[in-house]
Amino acid sequence: MKTISENGEKKMKILKNVLLVIGTLILLTGCGQKKEQTSSQAVSKNRVSQVTTSDPKTNVKITVSINGTNLKAHLNNSSAAKAFAKELPVTLSFRDYAGLPEKVADLNHSLSTKGMPSGHVGTKGSIGYWSPEQRIVLYWGTEEYYEGIHIIGKFDSANYRSVIKNMGNNVDIRISKD
Repeated sequence: MKTISENGEKKMKILKNVLLVIGTLILLTGCGQKKEQTSSQAVSKNRVSQVTTSDPKTNVKITVSINGTNLKAHLNNSSAAKAFAKELPVTLSFRDYAGLPEKVADLNHSLSTKGMPSGHVGTKGSIGYWSPEQRIVLYWGTEEYYEGIHIIGKFDSANYRSVIKNMGNNVDIRISKD
């Protein structure tokens, strides 16, 4: 009987060791993928900040009017921002989008993205242009990196987050130059 019991114990030890090795490999694989994703995002963020950093002297100052509240913001010096600035003043209907921390409005035509990175992280307080569907995006929270996002400006008013987040759905917003 000891022989059967000893064989059973040996099999259990081997099984435990195999499961331990498999578990360790799964954890290490997951960590490696996360690091890879993080470093590619870091490269994208660095590349984006170099391109969209703007000179305050040449920024286009704008007012974004939402439900009677005027938010101060500015457009950067990117090609898409310059093209959008030429269209101001404009009134667009903004709505929630897929439960994400943003509001979107259809522009119904393209803006030039020449010289801009192919994608970006939608950071809170940013004004973006979503080129695949020709939309203007107001970020009240941070969204992950997407190809096709182009940051064209940033809110300067401290209360932008609560105003945008709580503005409702299908709201007409007027954007004008100061």
